[in-house]
Amino acid sequence: MAKKKGREARKERARAAKEARKAAEEQLQRLQTRRKRVAALIAVLTFGAAAVCYWGFNEQQLTGVVLLVGGVLFLLYTLGALGAHVKPRDRNRAGSIDFGQRD
Repeated sequence: MAKKKGREARKERARAAKEARKAAEEQLQRLQTRRKRVAALIAVLTFGAAAVCYWGFNEQQLTGVVLLVGGVLFLLYTLGALGAHVKPRDRNRAGSIDFGQRD
């Protein structure tokens, strides 16, 4: 009788862990999709603003400034989004930290 209850509890915990893992994967997928959309939005707005400056205002220098600022923003955002995917290293073990030679 006690083994049956323990077995059922293990199955229930495994089921709950599997559902939690699936929910976390779905949330990660939504976050990645949102990051891609924001990066695309930054690029489209940059080129749109540059087009308005070039053809609307006929200002080549302002167009260059807009492209430069938009490109930097796009680069910063995409590199940050890429860096968010990197998992941190396991630093729990004492031997994994190397401080170099000691005096």
